Amino acid sequence: MSGFEQYGVSAAPDPSLIQLAVYGTLFMVGLLLLLTVLAVLTLPIFFLALFLMECGLRLVQESPDPVGKYAKIFGLVFRSLRRNLLRTSLTYSALFILTGMLTLIYSIVAFLGNFTAEKEGTQMVVLSEKFSIPSMMKPGYAGQLKGVIETKLPPEYRPADVDKSMMTWSFVGGTLDPAKQTPENSMFLFALNPDAVANGMMSEQGLNKDDLGDAGWAELLRVIDLVKQDKRNVVIGEDRLKILGKQVGDDVKMAGLNYKDIEFEFKIVGAFPSGSRMGMNAAMRFDYLQAKLDEYRAKTGKDHPVADRCVNLVWVRMPSKEAFERLAAIVNEPGTFNSPAVKLETFSAAVGSFLEPFKDIFWGMKYIIMPAIMAIMCLVIGITITIGVRERWTEMAVLKVLGFQPWQVMGMIVSEAVLIGIYGGLLSTWSVYFLPRGIAWLTRTIGVKFAFFDNFKCPDEILIYGPLLGVAVGVLGSFLPSWNARKVKVSEVFAQVAWEPVPRKIVFSLRDHPFCGTGLWPVPPAPARGRCHKTEVRNAMASLDAS
Repeated sequence: MSGFEQYGVSAAPDPSLIQLAVYGTLFMVGLLLLLTVLAVLTLPIFFLALFLMECGLRLVQESPDPVGKYAKIFGLVFRSLRRNLLRTSLTYSALFILTGMLTLIYSIVAFLGNFTAEKEGTQMVVLSEKFSIPSMMKPGYAGQLKGVIETKLPPEYRPADVDKSMMTWSFVGGTLDPAKQTPENSMFLFALNPDAVANGMMSEQGLNKDDLGDAGWAELLRVIDLVKQDKRNVVIGEDRLKILGKQVGDDVKMAGLNYKDIEFEFKIVGAFPSGSRMGMNAAMRFDYLQAKLDEYRAKTGKDHPVADRCVNLVWVRMPSKEAFERLAAIVNEPGTFNSPAVKLETFSAAVGSFLEPFKDIFWGMKYIIMPAIMAIMCLVIGITITIGVRERWTEMAVLKVLGFQPWQVMGMIVSEAVLIGIYGGLLSTWSVYFLPRGIAWLTRTIGVKFAFFDNFKCPDEILIYGPLLGVAVGVLGSFLPSWNARKVKVSEVFAQVAWEPVPRKIVFSLRDHPFCGTGLWPVPPAPARGRCHKTEVRNAMASLDAS
């Protein structure tokens, strides 16, 4: 809630669409670079995992069939992945980056969905003007709502302490230099009762013990005590102080922007942590705003134009969803709040209303961009495996000569893709999952706050979805090239051999292959002595194709 325009204050206009587009582009470029770096850093882990799996297979290759038999077959998969390390690395990196982007998009959509979903238990509800943005209500509406709660709600639906469960917000925007107003000398403040912060009513804005830590929370309570000592005392976020060029202890004068012709005199007694949700904002006492409005009336002989509409939001912490629904029904009764008309909604519903203009963007992220990324992942796997299969076309024929069944050839190709996919998906999602937590832990350790990393967390289910996505992409992407490899014709492959005489041992020495005669595959027929021509080779192989 740091934007001025949103609340009718023109001090700091929103960035232009071009600027937003530039920021979005820079964010995507930065994200791609970050995921690329992570992909490169995890490459040794990927190859180490493949090496350990291969070592494990070698230990069981001498086991009795069918364990030993399939261990030998699967060992060929690792040999194929090692054949072209550059291609394997690039394929893994591409899947890592695409999975990371898909994971972040899914996490953002899930985060917003959870944030705006209706919750059970204690409800933070907001009273606001029904037909106007920004909401501007009479100061008496807070007391009127309190009376409704205490007199019209059954005891079981009332907060345990109504005074500690209510808070009013008034938005005050101003500039330190009215002659030359700029975003750098402008400031946005919440005018409220300092006790509301100590009572936990600002928890949604990050002012709670969990987000601040024991030391941070104790410091905030100390600052609240200072604010109570003088109406002029204010708390300003550290990020805003740096922009203003001020520090704790300074005295400042601010000309009101939405409260025209009123000058506020503040003494900075504390600062909200840098990077927190209040890092760019400030908080002042509501009774100081009221005192300034009274001073204006005393000087001019008339009320300030917004004196009767100086409350923007009223917050109430209700004990349950049923209690909120009861209170909302009373508030919506004709004649209760009608000048202006108001609405009562949960905080999550209010956020949902705020995000309503962006619903098409979120829909596109969920149903267009995410499937498109999955399709690209399948395409990457398909192209890579197809190139590998075409390079090993003769090898596929040799495997069939050795006695491999078509489904075994197909399984080997699919296994290569699945191995790359599962490790790419697993390492990518795990990196994306733990990275924000790691940054949050690190910043808290060194005493720095970043609101995004402190509050944004990827859902736990992506730890499972990542590997499953890798398996699905590997199977779908490699299906067509593996199916083509399954249908390879030995006679057609060897028919492409040059017409020069071909030594029989090149074709029939497979009889001496270490796998032959072990029960793994049937022994090829004994070759005739001498040399054979291409036609003879083709005829010899045709019988194997028929099997």
